[in-house]
Amino acid sequence: MSELPLIAVTDSASCPRPLAEQIERLAKLTELRPQAVILRAKSLDKAAYRTLALQAQQSCEAAGIPLILHSNWQLAHDLGISKLHLPLALLRQLAACERTHFTCLSTSVHSVEEAIEAQALGYTMLVAGHIYTTQCKAGLAPRGLGFLQAVCSAVSLPVYAIGGIGFDAAQHAELLANGARGACVMSAYMRL
Repeated sequence: MSELPLIAVTDSASCPRPLAEQIERLAKLTELRPQAVILRAKSLDKAAYRTLALQAQQSCEAAGIPLILHSNWQLAHDLGISKLHLPLALLRQLAACERTHFTCLSTSVHSVEEAIEAQALGYTMLVAGHIYTTQCKAGLAPRGLGFLQAVCSAVSLPVYAIGGIGFDAAQHAELLANGARGACVMSAYMRL
């Protein structure tokens, strides 16, 4: 079992079954149990995402796993979900009074400058990537461990690595050694 906290990130493209079913499977795991699930479903319209969010919320709450909605802050607020993954551009537009509804605000960063800006904007967690070669970013060179270390050194927030991360203990040790507080795992969790 990994000492590195893992967050599952949903992805319908790499999942052989409907996302609601996969989230229910993840919620029942004893080994490799994610510490949270980021509900990423970019291909869904708002109505379909809401339906999926309600199903995921039920599965995650029953298992005691926090659900983090992706981008849709209004829906998170409506459903009483206090954790949100929000791109930098969207948080720049979100009123300060709306930010107070969330106990966890995470964002993806792709440079040290973005990490510093995210911290200044009030994010509570960063997702830095992509660290390793991944099929999700085919043909795009990974930013690597040096990038991860630079981001972790530049901010006081917890930084989770993403990109090409599986369930390999040696890889997890490498991420921890370079400052990561955890990792976001997409494809490997979607194929379980």
